[in-house]
Amino acid sequence: MKRTFKILSDAIHEQYGAAITMLEQNLKSCPKEVWDDRTSGSPFWHVAYHVMWFLDWYLSDSKKTRESFKSKFGEASSHFEDLNKTPEITLTCDQLLDYLSDIKEKAKNRFEDLTSDELIQRSVFEWHGNSVLSSLIYNLRHLMLHVGALNLRLHRKGVKLENWVSNQRI
Repeated sequence: MKRTFKILSDAIHEQYGAAITMLEQNLKSCPKEVWDDRTSGSPFWHVAYHVMWFLDWYLSDSKKTRESFKSKFGEASSHFEDLNKTPEITLTCDQLLDYLSDIKEKAKNRFEDLTSDELIQRSVFEWHGNSVLSSLIYNLRHLMLHVGALNLRLHRKGVKLENWVSNQRI
């Protein structure tokens, strides 16, 4: 049982690390003319912030943490997570990379302390399924959905991205 949990725990850590690395590559590769382009919906930076906000929030390990969650940008960023409301201000690449660095640390701590008992506990995000494991997988799917969409935007603008990251610990 311990070996099975170790394999599962390592897989979660490695796949989150790979997905976060791919998001980071997207941020670093985005040209200035694409960063705040609003011609086809939410700008690139806003989609990146949206996925980071939810990644950060969904890493909450208790209802108290979930309910008291505030983004790194505080009240100035209220509703930034909503892609239907494009903000008037623009966050910079450096600001988002700094936020992503904080999220990496949070994820690393979350996964290093993860226990087999915790994975099977009820999720603090009831709409994700019955367990913490289900919630973590849901969060990873959301992250990769948006990483793929950001990749497509960059590809359409002729940006060559680094290769697929298959696994990487945070």
